[in-house]
Amino acid sequence: MRLTWAYALCALTLAVCYIAAPAAGLLWFAGIVVSTLAAMAYGVARHRPRRRLPWWLWAAGSFAFAVGTATAVIQTNVLHSSAFPSAADAVSLGATFPLLLLGLLRLSRSGAKNRDWATVIDSLIFTAGAGLLAWVFLIDPYLSDPGLNSARKAVSIAYPLCDVLLLAIMVRLALEARRCWSVALLLTSGAVLLVSDVVFSLRRLDGDWDLGSFVDLGWIVFFVAGGLAALHPSMVQLTEPRVIGSTQLKPRRAALGIASLVAPGILFAEALSGPVHNGVVIAVGSATLVALSLSRVWLAARSVGHTLVRERELRRACEALLSATEVTAVERVVRGAISSLLRAGTPHRIVLQVHTPGVPEYSTEGGAMSMRYVAQLPAGLARELGDFELALHCALSIGGVRLGELWVAAAERALVDLQESARVLAGQAASMIDHIALNREITRRNSEAYFRTLVLNATDVILIVGGRDDRVTYASPSARQLFGGADVVGQPIADLLRPLPGGPGADSGELHLARRADGTIAEVEVTVRDLTGEPTVGGLVLTLHDVTERRRLERELLDRAYLDQLTGLGNRLRFQDGVQAAVAGAGRAGGAPAAVLLIDIDGFRTVNDTMGQDVGDELLRAFGLRLVGVCPGTATVARLGADEFGVLVTAAEADRVEELAQRILDEFSAPIVVGGSVVSARSSIGVATTADAADAAHLLGTADVALNSAKSTGNRWRRYSSAMDAETMRRMRLRTDLDQALADDAFVLHYQPIVDLESGRPHGFEALVRWQHPSLGLVPPLEFIEIAEECGLIVPLGDWVVRHAIDAAVRLRRLYPAEGLTMSVNVSVRQFRSPGFVQRVLGELAQAKLPADALIVEITESLLLGDDEHIHADLAALRGAGVRVSIDDFGTGYSSLSYLHRVAVDALKLDRSFVETVASSPRQYDLVRGIVQLAHTLDLDVVAEGIETAAHRQRLVDMGCGFGQGYLFTRPLPFADVPAWLEHNSATTGRVGSAAA
Repeated sequence: MRLTWAYALCALTLAVCYIAAPAAGLLWFAGIVVSTLAAMAYGVARHRPRRRLPWWLWAAGSFAFAVGTATAVIQTNVLHSSAFPSAADAVSLGATFPLLLLGLLRLSRSGAKNRDWATVIDSLIFTAGAGLLAWVFLIDPYLSDPGLNSARKAVSIAYPLCDVLLLAIMVRLALEARRCWSVALLLTSGAVLLVSDVVFSLRRLDGDWDLGSFVDLGWIVFFVAGGLAALHPSMVQLTEPRVIGSTQLKPRRAALGIASLVAPGILFAEALSGPVHNGVVIAVGSATLVALSLSRVWLAARSVGHTLVRERELRRACEALLSATEVTAVERVVRGAISSLLRAGTPHRIVLQVHTPGVPEYSTEGGAMSMRYVAQLPAGLARELGDFELALHCALSIGGVRLGELWVAAAERALVDLQESARVLAGQAASMIDHIALNREITRRNSEAYFRTLVLNATDVILIVGGRDDRVTYASPSARQLFGGADVVGQPIADLLRPLPGGPGADSGELHLARRADGTIAEVEVTVRDLTGEPTVGGLVLTLHDVTERRRLERELLDRAYLDQLTGLGNRLRFQDGVQAAVAGAGRAGGAPAAVLLIDIDGFRTVNDTMGQDVGDELLRAFGLRLVGVCPGTATVARLGADEFGVLVTAAEADRVEELAQRILDEFSAPIVVGGSVVSARSSIGVATTADAADAAHLLGTADVALNSAKSTGNRWRRYSSAMDAETMRRMRLRTDLDQALADDAFVLHYQPIVDLESGRPHGFEALVRWQHPSLGLVPPLEFIEIAEECGLIVPLGDWVVRHAIDAAVRLRRLYPAEGLTMSVNVSVRQFRSPGFVQRVLGELAQAKLPADALIVEITESLLLGDDEHIHADLAALRGAGVRVSIDDFGTGYSSLSYLHRVAVDALKLDRSFVETVASSPRQYDLVRGIVQLAHTLDLDVVAEGIETAAHRQRLVDMGCGFGQGYLFTRPLPFADVPAWLEHNSATTGRVGSAAA
């Protein structure tokens, strides 16, 4: 600015000198010209406008003007020549005006390239109006002057025409250029030049013009104003791209309207002053103006059509924007709309930026809409906009808040055409982006409120851990419940949690132990997310899920899976795991052997069936408790299922295992009080060791073989041997062949006599079943009765025995009618409980015509346990029909004297275990005598089983036992041998035998 003021002061000084010292006027004028040209060159070089050529043309025109003026001064004052036209006219018309007009025209078109036919016609209208004025007032007087030749007239006419063109260009510059000091000074320079030329032309018409007049001062102002315009910094705005607004178009329309009224105005003025002298010119001018106006109207109509097309595209874009829910959709709509608004095939680039709060954005200087140089934009944005020089920038603003930027790079003319449409499109895009952001904010706030509510009310604990010492910086409200009311914020996380050994891995959440304020421990499942990079979190987020109760339930379920709920002992799964571990340990070098004992309660099914499941469960619990007590502490005791128990002994020597088996048998030889009754818990044991098997399954299998052998042979316990495999195969074969044997009637009955012990007379027989196997021979009942029970064939087999025993009794009573022989038949608990048993027995008696009192049904005392009314009713029905009932094996397992007075029976059969030691044990003798005396008191007969010596018989006779059976008298006999035995032992055999013969 200092240089500008300095130049102005210098020019003013020179101008004063020019006026004050006209003798040296040429010198002063040269100083003004040189300083002006220097100022213009310095201004262009310093300010570096976008387009420099217009300024150089203006400077060249100013220099040519100075040359022409100097030529005119030299011609007049030095050469004293008044020639016209002269060399000065040639310089002015050939160089000065063309250079000035071209420079000014390029300056007026550099700011906004809006070159279209409407602009051309508007310029022509204004030029025609100004030309008409020049013709009437300047040109026509020259043409009418008879003192001027053709050359003088042509030169005289050329000056006004150049002035008209200068005026037209200055009007356009004044209407379209930015308002700035440089424009004002440039217009001042041109206006002063125009006025000076007009005054010069008018004075020359009057013939009184001479150098050094007042006109020279106007030309000095022309030079100085031009120099100041170039020096001022605003000179760059003349050639910078800009946006054309409606305020720039309205003044142009007003100026065009005034220009259109020039012809009517001149006609009106001449008509008022006298006759019309320029009617033809006015008519031609009017016609020209009308034609140009009509063309302008046509172009305006076409522009309206283009505007409607743009509005339709904008309306479609706005409709598409209304359906956009994402910023990407807004960008897609904006791109499509701009592409449709531009001329087809116009190269362009579009960048839509949406501001993110807190994130630096590109500079958005330049107002709501501006033209920007692509090269001056940030590198990233410039790369996106491509190689274009200019970009149209539209701010995406709503309510004074800038949401983003819209950048369109294309050719300058395309950008000028797009300005108004882009402004509208940017506004709609900003509105939709704001709407989307508002929806997101509402959704975010709703989500935050939702998740805040979830966090505040969630049972899971959320902790944020940060800092160098990993302290808790945030804890959700549920943390107080987990940690017992303690405030955990600020505490090191290591003081609150410690890993649980053996917990699951991080994939499913690591298990930790959480220490509460009262010292108790909670088990929690911890998941961790690293959000240290999130500014709103800045730490590790730990989610703690309290799994204390779940873990307790898991342990409980695990216990249930491995524990027997009835006895509290381990179940089969745990026992199998233990056996597998023991076998693996024994297989290692130096490993100690292990043994498995499988224990089965004899007759447990009978207890369960007769006394009820509750009593059976009580027996199992008592048995398990006793079994644990008798086994060593290192042994593992388990209930394997039903009435089967298992004992695993590690580091087991053979003698120790045998001692343990015998100790278990001795422990359970004594009865157990269950449900108010004394119940025998005698058991069978199968023993196997790791020496007998290579793996756990084989070891358990061999122990099971030993158990089955013990049960089938009557031995109380047996250790596995390879010979038992044959027994097992035999048992399996019997099981397979039993069903067919029943169909083939492969069973036979043997009969053991029951005698009067005192007289020796036969009293009756007991029918005992045998299986006549086609390949195995005669199979005793001890081998197949239990199999029949397991297979469910005991009922049809029992019915077969009853039927054939009754037939045998009928035949014997026919042979020996005087003996009154009876027939005893063993009936199992299942057979007696089978539906229709009593009816079947009575039916067989009726069919065979055997007296009911000849049949004795032998039942086990287990049938009488409990208060089963159905059993009592069936017994009463049998005895009511005359059938006698005897309790078999009395005193062997379920003896309860209380039922003897409640259940009506006819006889007791003492088990052979009582008889074996009755002759050698006083205590046993007293026990048997007590039973016999009790039976006499209850009016019951007593039958002793297993009498093998005369001493047994004598002791039983002495205590009053009436009947007996055993090998002392004979073994069980086939029916064919029974008559011979009767002949030998009956007092009446001779007479009977004679009769029979």
